[in-house]
Amino acid sequence: MSAAPPTASPSAVPPGFKLMLPNDGFMSNNGPYYLRRITEGGYAYGFQSDERHRNPNNVLHGGAVIGFLDTIMGHFAASSAKRPTATIGFDCRFLASAPPGAWIEGRVIMRRLARTLAFVDGEALADGKLLVAASGIFKVFEG
Repeated sequence: MSAAPPTASPSAVPPGFKLMLPNDGFMSNNGPYYLRRITEGGYAYGFQSDERHRNPNNVLHGGAVIGFLDTIMGHFAASSAKRPTATIGFDCRFLASAPPGAWIEGRVIMRRLARTLAFVDGEALADGKLLVAASGIFKVFEG
């Protein structure tokens, strides 16, 4: 049986960030993930990377960052629609790398919210450097 994944120490999490709930399943294995309200309906997201997120090149594995982006973009879509959502399309561009141990912050923008679809853009950054840009389409389920 494997040990529980490490959690970010409170001192590693920037001020104002709270644990994103629920934070179980994949989120607990890749995260935990955090969020901070920045505007009415808007959030900044983040997670503390560590050695679990390292690839053979000693930088963050793209899958760790993509999993984070998919989760926060889906969260934002569901929060905006006030209904459950699921990813139906996801496109990303890898622009830079970061070492394990970097605080990864996510930003999300709603491009369009329709009755059954949400079009969302997201970015993952480390120390202000853009790592990954993504676009997603999310199915919005009936209440």
